[in-house]
Amino acid sequence: MLRWIVTALALCALAGCGESKYDVYMRGLEIEGDAERGPCKLHYAEGEHAARLERSQLTACLTETERALAQYEKAKSMGYADADFTKVYQRANERRARLEQMIEMVGQMERDAVTAKLPGGR
Repeated sequence: MLRWIVTALALCALAGCGESKYDVYMRGLEIEGDAERGPCKLHYAEGEHAARLERSQLTACLTETERALAQYEKAKSMGYADADFTKVYQRANERRARLEQMIEMVGQMERDAVTAKLPGGR
């Protein structure tokens, strides 16, 4: 029995059983798509002309973007190099950089708002 399991595992490793680099890439796209419909979706309050951004929402979006990027990096390490993949990977990296900047900016605005409400604030 043990010999059969070892043989099966060896054949599986040689034949490429398991997830493919394309499957990993598709999982990254799925994570990114779910994020766009979830924490990365902008919500407009009634009567407002712009979406209200909160640091927690941006952080959740960044977390999901980083999860997708981890899948893209795994696919890349497995040898996936399709032209569309390259664009998606670059776009996700750019999104991560923008989100990090936005989190810092919103965090500063939130700190400024709290400071302004303190007695003797700025």
